[in-house]
Amino acid sequence: MSQFSSRLAAGLAFTLIVAAGCGAKGQDKTELAETFTWVRQPITFSPPSDPWYRQGENGNGTLGVYFILRGGGGQCISVGAYRWFAERDRREALARLIARRDSLSRRGFLDELSLARARTEEPISEREAATAQRINDALDRAMTAYLSDSPGATAAGLDDALEAANAYEPTLPEMLPRIRLRPERMQEPDRWRIAYERDTTIAGLPAFASDDTLITDERPLLYRQIFWVVNGCAFHTTYQGTRENLKTWHRLIETIRFPEGAHVALR
Repeated sequence: MSQFSSRLAAGLAFTLIVAAGCGAKGQDKTELAETFTWVRQPITFSPPSDPWYRQGENGNGTLGVYFILRGGGGQCISVGAYRWFAERDRREALARLIARRDSLSRRGFLDELSLARARTEEPISEREAATAQRINDALDRAMTAYLSDSPGATAAGLDDALEAANAYEPTLPEMLPRIRLRPERMQEPDRWRIAYERDTTIAGLPAFASDDTLITDERPLLYRQIFWVVNGCAFHTTYQGTRENLKTWHRLIETIRFPEGAHVALR
């Protein structure tokens, strides 16, 4: 497992453990639905209301939000997207390069072609590695043709790269080994108890759910996670807390939707 993946898991666990506030019990209430565009695929859900307060998350390759229970001794709900995975998708970069090809200067074209190349470090799977190789081979052909002043072959190489990128989207089984909880990757492995993991369907889509336990200095806390991959974008929601407040997380899950046909630029 990569150092990135270890930091990702450890960072999430650390933030959830230390977060705490000022009152004690959660309420089974939610706000109006909000849409979050952390990655190309939006996610919509209704956040919990007071005494849960909001804190953004932007680090370790994820974008998302925490809802922390005031005075809850580390009880939290989080929803987020794995931006690190989404940024490996080359479709938007390639489509933009193709659209601007004739208007770019020589230096501008070569710079954007370089930026459109697929990442080859720490591949998600063998399938992604093969796709990245096809994309980069096609871009190599496009660059050679461009430097040889062959616009037809340049266009063909770019089209081949975009075709290869469009033919691939990562799946939940591919991403799951990189994002699911593994105690041995955590800073304090002995604090984690893996209980029940399963494939399921949640929010109308295939999902992976885990029911685990985190042993804190104060008390054991339920640690529940759900993962989805939608249009090649990976999402999670996590609950860390007592059994009495689990209903607040369940209410949030009931409101989760992934709007269809939406392609929102990264921000």
